[in-house]
Amino acid sequence: MLNTNQHTYRILAIAPTPFFVDRGGHVQIYEQARSLIALGNELELCTYHIGRDMPGIPTHRIMNIPWYTKTDAGPSYQKLYLIVLLFFLSWREIRRIKPDIMHGHGWDGCWIAFLLSKLTGVPFVFDMQGSFTGEIVAHGYAKTHSLFFHLLQWIEKRTLHLGPVVTQSQQMVDDAIRDFGVRPDRIYHTYDGVDTDEFRPGLDASDLRAQLKLPTDKKIVVFVGLLKPYQGVDSLLEAVKILVDELHYMGAHFLIMGFPDEDKYAARAAAMGIGTYCTFPGKIDYKQLPRYLALGDVAVAPKLSPTEGDGKIYNYLANGLPIVAYDRPASKEILGDLAFYAELGNARSLADALHQALTDEAKAAELGRKGRELALEKFSWLAVAKRLMAAYADVIARR
Repeated sequence: MLNTNQHTYRILAIAPTPFFVDRGGHVQIYEQARSLIALGNELELCTYHIGRDMPGIPTHRIMNIPWYTKTDAGPSYQKLYLIVLLFFLSWREIRRIKPDIMHGHGWDGCWIAFLLSKLTGVPFVFDMQGSFTGEIVAHGYAKTHSLFFHLLQWIEKRTLHLGPVVTQSQQMVDDAIRDFGVRPDRIYHTYDGVDTDEFRPGLDASDLRAQLKLPTDKKIVVFVGLLKPYQGVDSLLEAVKILVDELHYMGAHFLIMGFPDEDKYAARAAAMGIGTYCTFPGKIDYKQLPRYLALGDVAVAPKLSPTEGDGKIYNYLANGLPIVAYDRPASKEILGDLAFYAELGNARSLADALHQALTDEAKAAELGRKGRELALEKFSWLAVAKRLMAAYADVIARR
């Protein structure tokens, strides 16, 4: 059981990523840090050379590497030397601020924090945002059951035993215990969160509707996320085509927000004959996202990874939107029965679920209302920060 002592801490967060970019994993890092500071903790963040500074988060960056400009998610061989640079930056900051605990974000954040813990004696937690092997397979760097895949699984298992783990998904907790032998008392389920004051129903977005030239006589289906196959964007376009061509439903327009491949997907939608049913505005500033979501009548979350978290769902809930999602453990853990579900990876099933959400207005309204209530009750960022502090207390007490 977690120690619930809410003593405050000096925290060094290590984020091997181009923080801040407007995508889900970075929102989690930012909101965790902001909420921990709001509860009286001192937190400083070490990260890559690129990305934008966020107000209220003291941020330290590695030396400028002008040829590395990658800001989307996924593996890169160049991260090998970025990790080394981030290790030395973090070591310098440990000597300066003398933290009580380190918070290593992601798998490479865990490796850095583990080595620094061995050198300095400062304890750490590993913030596992998803499966190591799952991410690499999803991005096309390895094939399931290949020799390389089995090597990655070995690395994943070894990493999970380097130190205490915090994660946002009960499915990831269960998998770590069952598949990798992690002790139940060394993994902490903290959930993800949402700012329910900013993300809320009833926001005025009429100016955005005009700016984006969205139709006024159709319902708007919103999606936000990285525009990549593993996020289900290809599957979503297939579902839109089925909805229009086979189910003969022309009363919806799809606002597909995100980057990096918005032009490619816009061209694909046009080639599929559904270009007039889709708008691709590109990257959305996180601070403006609540108003963009307010344009929606229905939200869709077609992510394909069975266990990887999906922060957009929390935002959809807080905005009071009825949600269409693939039936996967990570989504169902958050939503329970508060969604229109489709069979995982089945575009026809996704089209059917979208059709139901768009035509059953009474059920859609009920799910949206109950989703907002769930966000208020369970998923505030301050509640997440308190769970993190309880995990810190437990880890420090065990030293």
